[in-house]
Amino acid sequence: MVTPTAETRVEAHDGTALFTELARVVTALSGLERLRSFTLPYPCDAQLALDHTVLYCLARNRTPPKSVPELMSWCRVNTAGGDLFRVPPAFVTPEATLIDPVGMMPTRTCFELASFGPLGQVEQEAIGLLEALEARCGSVEMYDRCRRFVMEWPVISQSDRFRKQGSWKSAVWNRVKDLYEPVPKCLIHRRSLARCGTCGLPALPPGKPVADAQHWCESGNCPPGVPTRLVREPDSALLLRRSLRVFLALPGPTEQAALDELTRAHVGYEFVPGGLGTYRTDDIGGRTCFLRAYDRQQPALLAARITDSFVDLTGLAVAVVPRRLTDRPDYRTAFEAAMGADLRERVMLTSPEDLVSSMRATQKTPWKESENDHA
Repeated sequence: MVTPTAETRVEAHDGTALFTELARVVTALSGLERLRSFTLPYPCDAQLALDHTVLYCLARNRTPPKSVPELMSWCRVNTAGGDLFRVPPAFVTPEATLIDPVGMMPTRTCFELASFGPLGQVEQEAIGLLEALEARCGSVEMYDRCRRFVMEWPVISQSDRFRKQGSWKSAVWNRVKDLYEPVPKCLIHRRSLARCGTCGLPALPPGKPVADAQHWCESGNCPPGVPTRLVREPDSALLLRRSLRVFLALPGPTEQAALDELTRAHVGYEFVPGGLGTYRTDDIGGRTCFLRAYDRQQPALLAARITDSFVDLTGLAVAVVPRRLTDRPDYRTAFEAAMGADLRERVMLTSPEDLVSSMRATQKTPWKESENDHA
């Protein structure tokens, strides 16, 4: 019996398909505005999504939105599992929204959904930018250095280059500078760009009229209470492209923690270009392991991306995610269910802290490899 894929489940459910379409529209519009108001004529994709939503609502005796701004308001208050969309919880967690009600920006779920399926855009853009960077570098060593730089520097202020003169290499900067852009006006408040004190990504600046307990940063995970860092004169600062911030810089600490754990356990590894970046480890228990770090809110969407990216590998695919995710039984359950029985034994979900012990636990499982493993 063939296990249904995530894509076939989406096609079979109108509410899920519409929710996914709206994620792509919200992502595209947020690159232009702060999702508050738009002037006519609306972008074609936004108008089409509005038309689809109107038809969807009329077929269910629901009052439809009257405009794209009203549709954006719907995306802030209507959850995936609410009575409007009724997205199956095995696909997206029921409480997820597409627009954060505090930050008024796309949620992480929105970006992950906007990367799903053949029409996916955000993660695919990040991969395309990294492929172009790899071509500019000319060697794996230089590409590794440039990728690490980008991962560690989601924001660059005018003073950073002066403070970091000893470690700032022009050979690296000249190759990565095209991956940066001016700070969008929607992230500037009182002539400052706020950075989350925990993850370093753009955050809600202090002084915004919200409750003290409310916090927004681009990671969607950081706790309140940690003071934000302000970048003064943001007009002279540069911000890493959003797709790279979300899909490369954000999982950066998880990747580094995983590599530190391999080093501590004297397990060798080699960086392999391609996609968002992969590491091939020394054989453990007779298996070659291909490791990638992720930080994703939706386990079923993560499983879909891993299925696509690891489909040609014959080694063990190791997906390393933050400990807070592996500690959630519902996260692991949803991930394994979306992976399907045919791939489940080839993919391991673990945290940096449990990485080596989990890999060694596979040594009791027989495994046959090809000599042509590649990432």
